Amino acid sequence: MRELNRTFHDKLHSRQMLTSIVANTFNYAVGRGLDLKQIKAATGIIQTDLINSESRLPEELVPTIWKLLGEAYPRQPLALHMASAAPFSTFGQLAQGVQYAEDIRSALRAFVKYRSVLSDQLWLDLIESGSEAILQAYHPVGEIDGGYGAEFGLALTKRLVQEILGTNDAVVRVEFKHEPFGSSHVYENFFGVTVCFQKDHNALVLRREALDLPTQGQDIHLFQYIQGNLDLLQDHWRLHHNPSQISALFDAIARNAELSEYGAETLAQQMNMSLRTLQRLVQEQGLTIRQLIDNAREARARQLLTNSTLSVAAISAQLGYSDERAFRRAFQRWTDKTPTEFRRRLGRA
Repeated sequence: MRELNRTFHDKLHSRQMLTSIVANTFNYAVGRGLDLKQIKAATGIIQTDLINSESRLPEELVPTIWKLLGEAYPRQPLALHMASAAPFSTFGQLAQGVQYAEDIRSALRAFVKYRSVLSDQLWLDLIESGSEAILQAYHPVGEIDGGYGAEFGLALTKRLVQEILGTNDAVVRVEFKHEPFGSSHVYENFFGVTVCFQKDHNALVLRREALDLPTQGQDIHLFQYIQGNLDLLQDHWRLHHNPSQISALFDAIARNAELSEYGAETLAQQMNMSLRTLQRLVQEQGLTIRQLIDNAREARARQLLTNSTLSVAAISAQLGYSDERAFRRAFQRWTDKTPTEFRRRLGRA
């Protein structure tokens, strides 16, 4: 999973989210009584910015609106309330397409494959293990909005699975990284299954055998047709927001991070260019190679620290630090927290 921090992305390209997601959050806030002037002052958007639901807007708009709602209505499961009536079109063409998938496995794999259609930064994975199938979800804005976005996304996905199957017994458990907004009983009444909090991941857990269940509207030809449209959308946004060399640079950083490699020379080799050429490419974006490496390390560090079985020393080594103290200093510089404080905030110290 590749996660790049706010400073890095704000400078290289704007992180963006499907406008329909922003629009639905905006409309819910208005429906709950937030003043339009208040929303505009916080986000800079007005209703006419939301007309084209298939366009994209900056991702920071959604957590900003959730923060306003959370301040106005503290400790209330607002995301569940919104998800109970939100249209599936909130997920754009992706929601329309998965309804024609052959089975639930194909539908969920389509969500994983086309996740960037919903958001540049959304990470999804479908893990089949034992008797369970786990749809894991992560988005960096979860650290800003406190978990509202994760709740809304999984709640609407659960409704969609129920709709396309015509049955309510596929999901067996729901997991969230954050604490509940209010009583956990409200969550269990909504999802109809056990809901766990302060877990390692946000996840929808299904019976593995349910993946083979056919969808009610299965139509392989329509499914392939919509997948073609999604391919075009994904390519359009990738090319529009990530010039080819910058996109290749992101990929090289991600590959190296997975190998615990954070050297400038190795990054240049991944890019098939000299170090001097790489430096020039990065400088054109107003950055330095050290910034790129630091951002990759920070993103990887945040991810690894959610794994309570890894010691800080082990994480330090994976990030290429020969001295654990150097990692601790760097992490505090990035986040204003020590690794231990960061874990304590997640409940995993």
